[in-house]
Amino acid sequence: MKTKTVFILAALIFLSPIPQATAQTNIYKHVDKDGNITFTNRRIPNAEKISIASYSRDSGSSSTRLQSAGNAPRVKDTTQKERDTTRRQILQKELVTEEKHFTETRIHLDQFSNDPEAGGFQEKIVQLRNKLFLHQRNITALKKELARL
Repeated sequence: MKTKTVFILAALIFLSPIPQATAQTNIYKHVDKDGNITFTNRRIPNAEKISIASYSRDSGSSSTRLQSAGNAPRVKDTTQKERDTTRRQILQKELVTEEKHFTETRIHLDQFSNDPEAGGFQEKIVQLRNKLFLHQRNITALKKELARL
């Protein structure tokens, strides 16, 4: 009797229609001691949790996107050009800053790499290489974004 009841209950659970819940994606923002910002979907100690509602597969349909684009507010051409100019200036400043940080990190890495007594600083060398890679990736992304404007 118990087996039959469990089987029927399981069948009802699996066969009953279940409403699709809205998916919730958690994003974590972490700022390290050097001021580097990392966004990730994995939990990091001392990171700020930022919740972003995800769209279901059905809500991303082309008809939904077209309707929402048609309802978007119109902006004057002059206003958009001003915004683009401001955005370009911000991106160029960020590019200059990233290139400066890249150069400084490269200098520090060269100092550690060329120092014969730096054998005990392998972890620091790895950190500097990772930081150098991130700066290079940011520079590439900023140049790509500036090319789009």
